[in-house]
Amino acid sequence: MSIRIISLLLLAVVFFSSNLSANTPETPPVADRFHAAILMYHHVSTRTPPSTSTSPANFVAHLDMLERDGFQVWPLDRVVQHLQRRRPMPDKIAVITFDDGYISVYEEALPILKARELPFTIFVNAQPIEEKRPLHMSWAQLRAAKDAGAIIANHTLSHTHMVRKLDDESQQDWQTRMTREIEENQQLIEKNLGATPKYLAYPYGEYTPELQELVRRLGYVGFGQQSGAASPFTGMTAIPRYAANGLSANPSSLRTKLHALPFPLASEEPVSTVLDGRNRRPELKFTIYPGDYRLQQLRCYGPDAQLLQVTRRTLEDERIEITVNSDKDLHTGRPRYNCTAPHATENRFFWFSRQWLMPNPDGNWYNF
Repeated sequence: MSIRIISLLLLAVVFFSSNLSANTPETPPVADRFHAAILMYHHVSTRTPPSTSTSPANFVAHLDMLERDGFQVWPLDRVVQHLQRRRPMPDKIAVITFDDGYISVYEEALPILKARELPFTIFVNAQPIEEKRPLHMSWAQLRAAKDAGAIIANHTLSHTHMVRKLDDESQQDWQTRMTREIEENQQLIEKNLGATPKYLAYPYGEYTPELQELVRRLGYVGFGQQSGAASPFTGMTAIPRYAANGLSANPSSLRTKLHALPFPLASEEPVSTVLDGRNRRPELKFTIYPGDYRLQQLRCYGPDAQLLQVTRRTLEDERIEITVNSDKDLHTGRPRYNCTAPHATENRFFWFSRQWLMPNPDGNWYNF
């Protein structure tokens, strides 16, 4: 082998190694090569609760928009594998997911997806299937969806509020109950439909650091309901998804989200999204790496498009610390802070969202 060839091989090794080091937390991956837009649906119907429904006409409009804008629709497992391995993806990748396994997905969405040969994922709860509840798909219908290209994944056994402990329930008892919710559901899915990836969508998008650790320990990838692009910045136990139902089903606003990029996130505080009910104006602090965003135009919004107070400072290592405050009390439930900034050169936004879990002022979860 000639000296010239050996030199070229050494250069290739150095180049490859430098690209691997560019994907470490200290120097994060480029946002526009490591992200995907995961869409979340529930009902696809005009006869179900509007807040969790997408009309068949809007569902078709969403798929038309994906095709018109040049998006590739990937199966969820392909995106997860790219994120886990920090492999770059094309810029326009979308994933279609449905929560709860409602019958309208079988009756309305499945024929449309089959005709277009698009992959999708359905997160299901086995309990309502076993009880043969009329609004939910049967095992036979889920098998037909799987044969058409669907991944059937985990949404807990009973669609419980996972973050809430029962009266007088110890931490260990809660962990045992949550483990049963996850593992028994997975077993029933695999018993009726065969092997499936260990993917868990949190009911209501509710999670805590303790729950994330349990999910990680059990070997699952976790998905939330906070909006944002899936990326290595979000970790693998609370991957964000964009709601595409209710008010979020509007094709125009959904298009903005589809093209959004993840902020290059370094950290966020507080770690837990659960509040105690007394502090109804929580402070959010997150730190981002330098990127192609227009920092001067960063804006954060609360419920009802309330403009939030934002302060920022540049740290010694050039990361930017963003602090977000509200001058109004947040309502009980799952209010959100959404932060966006325009791209420096492209007609798109960077996007970050925090979904809070706000109990009543006395700290209880009733009526929620």
